[in-house]
Amino acid sequence: MTKIVGIIGGMGPLASVDLQRKIIENTVADEDQDHLHVITDCNSQIPDRTAAILHGGKDPLPEMINSAKRLEQAGAQVLVMACNTAHFYLEQMRPAVSIPFLSMIEAAIEEAKRQDAKRVVIFSTTATQEKGLYELRCQKEGMEVLALSEEEKELMMRIIYAMKAGVMDHGIEEAKALLERKRQEGADVFFTACTELAIYFQEDDFVGPFVDPTEALARKVVRYAGGKLKPLTP
Repeated sequence: MTKIVGIIGGMGPLASVDLQRKIIENTVADEDQDHLHVITDCNSQIPDRTAAILHGGKDPLPEMINSAKRLEQAGAQVLVMACNTAHFYLEQMRPAVSIPFLSMIEAAIEEAKRQDAKRVVIFSTTATQEKGLYELRCQKEGMEVLALSEEEKELMMRIIYAMKAGVMDHGIEEAKALLERKRQEGADVFFTACTELAIYFQEDDFVGPFVDPTEALARKVVRYAGGKLKPLTP
């Protein structure tokens, strides 16, 4: 018997669709009935997480908890969030529901370990960077994290908010140059640790290797919920 998956989405809306699509794409299925039952609450009214964490903006936690409770009431048996920065609030959210809550960050770290990552770069929101949501876990696992300059962090934020506005190709040449600089510094894996960035870096001929936390979470969801997981391609 498979479990019903609940996705807390809307952060942003495109990221919600991307996670559900990747759950589907990572499931072995011959017919509709082989796929998992997924319920998505694409709640675009959740306040901006970076603004709240770094600049005293409106607290997103109450609305995120509302989404979690709605999904549980709708029948979800396991929860996930389609937002990396929102995982800053994960431990505060878990007690609000009585069902398991899988972590995107934990899934991504597991994938980096599978790739035998040694020197990594974290592309994310400034809030995710400042709070060390990935850095601390990577370092605990023995990975060296190569720092981004303030200009490089700003480039990531410009790309993220352009994606939220539907502009898919902002700063492509700058991003390619950044990847090359970091490779020259010895980076062997790049975390696309914002759900918008995960979409962005799969849309053009960017050279990785990448750890896509959305993809890693999707695969963890399929396993956990009892779907038949597609094998990784070499």
